[in-house]
Amino acid sequence: MVGKPTYEQLEKRVRDLEAQLEAVERASCDCEKKAQLMKEAEQIALLGHWELDLTSDTLYWSDEIYNIFGLKKGEFEANYDAFLETVHPDDREFVDKSYSESVENRTGYDIVHRLFLGNGTIKYVREKCKTEYDEKGKPLRSIGTVQDITERMRAKNSFAGLVGRHPLMQEVYDYIRDLCGTRMPVLISGESGTGKELVARALHNEGPRANKPFVPVNCGALPESLLESELFGHVRGAFTGAIKDKKGRFELARGGTLFLDEISEMPKVLQVKLLRVLQEGEFERVGDEKSITSDARIISATNRDLEQEMHEGNFREDLYYRIKVVPVNLPPLRERPTDIPLLIDHFMEQAAQEGQRSAGISAEAVDLLTDYDWPGNVRELQSAVHFALVKAQGRQIEPADLPPEVRSASESEPGGGSVSRPGKPASRGRRKLDVESVREALEHTDGNKVKAAKQLGVGRATLYRFLADHEEMS
Repeated sequence: MVGKPTYEQLEKRVRDLEAQLEAVERASCDCEKKAQLMKEAEQIALLGHWELDLTSDTLYWSDEIYNIFGLKKGEFEANYDAFLETVHPDDREFVDKSYSESVENRTGYDIVHRLFLGNGTIKYVREKCKTEYDEKGKPLRSIGTVQDITERMRAKNSFAGLVGRHPLMQEVYDYIRDLCGTRMPVLISGESGTGKELVARALHNEGPRANKPFVPVNCGALPESLLESELFGHVRGAFTGAIKDKKGRFELARGGTLFLDEISEMPKVLQVKLLRVLQEGEFERVGDEKSITSDARIISATNRDLEQEMHEGNFREDLYYRIKVVPVNLPPLRERPTDIPLLIDHFMEQAAQEGQRSAGISAEAVDLLTDYDWPGNVRELQSAVHFALVKAQGRQIEPADLPPEVRSASESEPGGGSVSRPGKPASRGRRKLDVESVREALEHTDGNKVKAAKQLGVGRATLYRFLADHEEMS
């Protein structure tokens, strides 16, 4: 018969149990700390993890994925179809196909795609996935990660407020980087609507004068008498209505940048005074004899051929060579069509931030916008996107929602695109491109992307997006 445990034995058991409990508590505490550290690491890296149970179609997301997708747990039906609804309409078929093929071929995937959030914001994410199988080869679960790379993609697709990744725009960005730290006068030329003031602001904001004033003047918007006063200021009594002293734009731009837009419109009498400021760094207010020094950097812009204006006697030769120390030429939008889809996304996201809701834009509509010549350049494209947003009234933008001139230009071309029915899915029935067929088409057309797109049976925008995602082919 086993006797009752002694007091010492009971005490030892208690101590052993206490030690075991402490070990469990430490382990639990370590797990909680590790979980918290993992959560903090995911927040810093903008990276979350997910798991899809393929037997029950149940999807688990970490907290950071909810943050990336702009959702709350109670708002999201955790399954694969619900996830696809968060993907940008143009990328939905690509993501679905990538996942399906990775499960079928046991390859996993590493892809970049866009999200279209409920508030109209567009995000770029990098997603990785692998799938686990049972001994018979049946897929059991997929696990993966999603990382928000929006800022990285924006940095790649834009610079200092300018949007575009076309080589012509990369040259402009390089000019800005080289010139932003100097005081040299810069002449920006380009058609109306190409973004000349944005380049001028970038030259100012990216340089050491960024914390000083940026003062724009439209030389074609004011008559000669007012323009002189606007530029140089005036003293009281200098002319009728001059009831007090007034600083001009040169004084207001002290230490900063004076941007002279449409300088070709400046009257020749004022061209002489501007030349003196550039040569001597001095000027006088209207009606005053006292000289005032100016250290403002001069950036000029024109949509005309200023050299031709000079030869025709409309612009002073000496001033022309003074302001054209460094010329920067902005390409028209028709010469960089690969940037049009990026600009469309940019303008739609801007509109979403201002409260203009939308369900996105169909690939057919993007193709029509990309095929248009845009005589008004980026400004006209922005207006067209705003027009379509108003017309669509919150639903997905279709070709029928685009401005009449865009639709009619397409319909007038041989083989032009047809207007799709409202509500037609963006990606259904569209040919999927692959590297081999695109390479063959480009070789057959000697690199002509417009002809290659026609040969492939897709719109230019579709081909441009494919090339943007496969940089090794660009």
